[in-house]
Amino acid sequence: MNLWIPYKRLTSIFLFCLLLEVGYSVAAPVSLKYLVDEAFIPKNLQNFAIILTILLGTGFLNICASIGGEYALGNLGGQIIKKLRIKLFTHLQRQSLPFYQTYRVGDLVTRFSADMGSVERVVRIAFPFFLKEALSVLLGLILLFSIEWKLTLAMLAGSTLMFIGPRLLQGRAEAANIHYKEAQERFTNTIDEMVKGHKTIKSLHLQARFQERARKQVHELFSFGLKLQLTNSMMERLPLISLLILNGIMIGFGGYLIFHDMMTIGDFMAFFTLFLSVGQSGSNLAYIIPNLIDSNISFRRIQEIMDHQPSVQEVPHPLELPSSLPSIRMNDVTFGYNEDSDQLRHVSLQIAARSYVAFIGTSGSGKSTALQLLSRFYDPKQGSVSMDDYDIRTLSEASLRRQSTLVTQDTFLFNTTIRDNLLLDSGASEDEMIEAAKQANIHDVIASWPDGYDTQVHHEGGSLSGGERQRLSIARALLRKPNILLLDEVTSALDPATEADINQLVDRLRSEKTIVSVTHRLSSVKNADCIYVFHDGRIVDSGTHHELLHKSNFYRNLWDKQVGFNLSQDGLYATVDMDRLNKIPFFEGIAPPLLKNIAMLCTTETCKEGENVVSEGDEGNKFYIIVRGKFEIIKRMPDGGERRVAVLQDGDHFGEIALLHNVPRNATVRAMGPSVLLSVRQEAFHRLMAEHPQILQSLEQTLQKRIR
Repeated sequence: MNLWIPYKRLTSIFLFCLLLEVGYSVAAPVSLKYLVDEAFIPKNLQNFAIILTILLGTGFLNICASIGGEYALGNLGGQIIKKLRIKLFTHLQRQSLPFYQTYRVGDLVTRFSADMGSVERVVRIAFPFFLKEALSVLLGLILLFSIEWKLTLAMLAGSTLMFIGPRLLQGRAEAANIHYKEAQERFTNTIDEMVKGHKTIKSLHLQARFQERARKQVHELFSFGLKLQLTNSMMERLPLISLLILNGIMIGFGGYLIFHDMMTIGDFMAFFTLFLSVGQSGSNLAYIIPNLIDSNISFRRIQEIMDHQPSVQEVPHPLELPSSLPSIRMNDVTFGYNEDSDQLRHVSLQIAARSYVAFIGTSGSGKSTALQLLSRFYDPKQGSVSMDDYDIRTLSEASLRRQSTLVTQDTFLFNTTIRDNLLLDSGASEDEMIEAAKQANIHDVIASWPDGYDTQVHHEGGSLSGGERQRLSIARALLRKPNILLLDEVTSALDPATEADINQLVDRLRSEKTIVSVTHRLSSVKNADCIYVFHDGRIVDSGTHHELLHKSNFYRNLWDKQVGFNLSQDGLYATVDMDRLNKIPFFEGIAPPLLKNIAMLCTTETCKEGENVVSEGDEGNKFYIIVRGKFEIIKRMPDGGERRVAVLQDGDHFGEIALLHNVPRNATVRAMGPSVLLSVRQEAFHRLMAEHPQILQSLEQTLQKRIR
């Protein structure tokens, strides 16, 4: 009811019209008493004319009240639902990243569709109907008591049957409704996953797996839907059965009163007609109970979202960050995505204005998490992040976003034109848009398309390649002219030529902006003013590329792992130096001339995002070296699910035992983006060992050392 309070005028009009309408419908049956006793039996034409005139006049008034009430209700219901939808949408926009990790797309879409639809039906139909029927029952009972109180009491005693049954079934109905809505969410999430991942599903031939999942979920929907329908049907039919019993009681007891001259025929006819009207209203009240239960659950599910407060909130009176280029500082920052573990531990760093700084480290070291904190997508558990002398928690989000722009490897594009995706609300001109596209090395590609910048984007950018999406996101960021440019693995999906162009662009921008780049590819940031080396959530060293090569063994090892590969400009052909092969423990001790022969056996392979290089249980017959890209190592769980156990990237290798023995793969290796590998087949390697037995001797010695 509190939804109606802000609209007092419309609510008052609706309630007044409702009162007139209900008053007429309840009073009309009473006219039978006077028509029979005062007009029909005595055959009094004058009384008949008076009663008929009153009925016609009040009937016309009832029609006007009905029309006015419907108009007020339609306007009132529309205003309430509009406000509720906007409020929910705005509340979702205010949420922090952890919220979207808790709720999946299907969960939120169901709130907006099924739950909001249920609430709308209650606001527009069920609740007004409930008020009307409840008022009809109340006024009807008052008139029934005035006609014959003994018969009314008898009917009230019997009418308890009408509400006991539905009350007993209410718990079962609520449980069935909750289960049905949860099944709807699961099916909606499957549809969302299928649509967004259709390329991966098709390339891995997973149609049967998704069909089986959908079949089970549709069967769940059928089962829970059947239970819900049967329960609601029982709740609806019980009042009708009770009403039939009550009719028998009324006719029997009413006849007794008439035969003993305790009630006139007109009284009985009026009572009978009025009771049917009141009984129907009471039955209707029981009939809408399932709708009210459904809406109550929907209200609770919507309220669950509304009660979720953002973990990153703007202070009541935020400060504005000045437009000058700020310095950045992290002071003893500790942060974890949950209470059980910390991804950053006591991290402190300083980034001067107009400097180019890189965060590097192995996967899971905390470098991307640090960048998320600089963007204020999260707040630290301990310590602070500052720009100049301002703690960013005290700044307005608008001023922070104007000054700082984050570009990630997971590029999202809106389903509109390229032009709209670039310009958005930046206020940039057409010439500025083209210049930014040229800087990001995407203008020539766009110009080659038939519709140019008016090309429509589909599936959140799925109609474009990963490199095209990435370059568009860089151009979009440049158009916003931020003072701070935060880059998170932005060259991971680019070919070597485009990566070189982006690196040159960053070098040109470093004097104009403060640039912070997170990457695992060290060659991209060797010209940075300062490189912070992350490991296990801490900064283990910092300095320029040359300084770190001399003073940091950890950095040196990372660098050595990634050098020694030669990749063509289009990224389709790669080779490896024998010196690089010598650094792989498996090939330790093999003479350089033989290493050169092994290098010549390497074949270039490319793979797309989501593609399995090897699958758990398959026969192992290849050894792989990752030239570019990132791969997740996945183990199959006993319950049939999958769990990521590690991440491999540039310079890592796997499958060396497959060169010697036909052992099954003990895990699945899946590409997390476009990638390039070098592989050596077992057959070719065996031929080489047959020609040079000393290779096998060296490998066996190496394996023995590793076992010891």
